Amino acid sequence: MAKKILSILLLVAGLLALGYPSISKYLSDRNSSYTTDTYEKKIQAMDKDRLKKLRQEAEEYNENLTGSPVHDPFVPGSGIVMPKNYYHVLNVDGVMASVEIPKINVKLPVYHGTSEDVLKKAPGHLEGSTLPIGGKGRHAVITGHTGLANAKVFTDLVELKADDKFYIKVLGKTLAYKIDQIQVIEPNHTEALKTVSGKDYVTLLTCTPYGVNSHRLLVRGVRVKYDSKQQKDTEQNGLTSEQKILILAAVITSVVMLIVIIVVSLYRRKKG
Repeated sequence: MAKKILSILLLVAGLLALGYPSISKYLSDRNSSYTTDTYEKKIQAMDKDRLKKLRQEAEEYNENLTGSPVHDPFVPGSGIVMPKNYYHVLNVDGVMASVEIPKINVKLPVYHGTSEDVLKKAPGHLEGSTLPIGGKGRHAVITGHTGLANAKVFTDLVELKADDKFYIKVLGKTLAYKIDQIQVIEPNHTEALKTVSGKDYVTLLTCTPYGVNSHRLLVRGVRVKYDSKQQKDTEQNGLTSEQKILILAAVITSVVMLIVIIVVSLYRRKKG
């Protein structure tokens, strides 16, 4: 009997271990959403003069950046010399902006740079690309990891298709981008990340394929008119991360309860 109970307990432990990654990712998503919401509230509380100054600083930074090369964020040693004020421009308590991708239920803060400390928790703005404030001749690149054990970040980027939309929230404005190009490149082929005259682009960048990470997946969006109703309609499609984790928790709880009932029943039968 003792062996049976031990086996069942090991089974329960295994089920809980299987559920841990999903629970961990859910908690990470919740923390990111809190950070994003806090950022947006601080922006809303700012006076117009402060917002205007922040935007002017970002625009001046982008103007001074014209012509700078773009590097690969995942290759050590491929960095470029950044302007000294990079980490101070468009910085609201450490957050640069936020990115929302309704189709894959992503809502994350965007931080400065692509250091491992940044990328292990959220997307980072690629140094050397323009800041994500919009404008013709601008091309901001936002980088995120795929396959982290404790955070989803850009893992589901592969599910996006042409004409899907994503949104950048920065300094109280929502910028809409429609995906016009998806490509896979080698790490040293960064020409696709450069600015294009007259175009307003944002590219979402991650490693691919999953677990190998030998190439880079580039999901580029071109600026379009923002439609708040369309964004809300898209957000209502599919299960949210919270709904998924609740379903998973319900399944795991049901299985554990069933196992406990079986154990108690066997124990009582043995004693009787």
